Amino acid sequence: MMPEIAFSALHPEVLSALRAAGWTPGRKVATVSWVEPLARAGHVVSPLAEAVLASLGGLVIQPVAEGEPCFLNGEPFSVDPLAPGPGQRAMGTAIEAMLGGSYFPIAEWLSYSSVFLEAGGRMVACGLGWIWELGGTFEEGLELAVRAHRPLVCLHADPGLDPWP
Repeated sequence: MMPEIAFSALHPEVLSALRAAGWTPGRKVATVSWVEPLARAGHVVSPLAEAVLASLGGLVIQPVAEGEPCFLNGEPFSVDPLAPGPGQRAMGTAIEAMLGGSYFPIAEWLSYSSVFLEAGGRMVACGLGWIWELGGTFEEGLELAVRAHRPLVCLHADPGLDPWP
């Protein structure tokens, strides 16, 4: 049985953005076209990641807040774990080594970063040499990606890079 995503706990602006992207309560899409190629690459899908893909897979969710005060957020949250292209297993392995846990790619977001969901719910974005914390739960991470209502926290910057933002 797949875990339930707490859509009812999301901010009304996020729910509105989800509906505008084509989401409806109870939406379920097949996940095999995402899960199988990623599993062949070495990713392990968690029940939570599969539930997110079943509910939101294929949707492009536009941000409701694009500017300050927290960070510039002018790019959509695209729920397509294959969009960032090859090399995600190496990113996932690096994230797992730094943060612990088992991470599965679920989306592409800001600056073409890959968004990973940990089996326990933590969501991070990785790209261009940085890893950012999106939330301790999927719902928190989705809200940040759509609303930009709190600061984006840099968890890691590669050598030679300053933490951003």
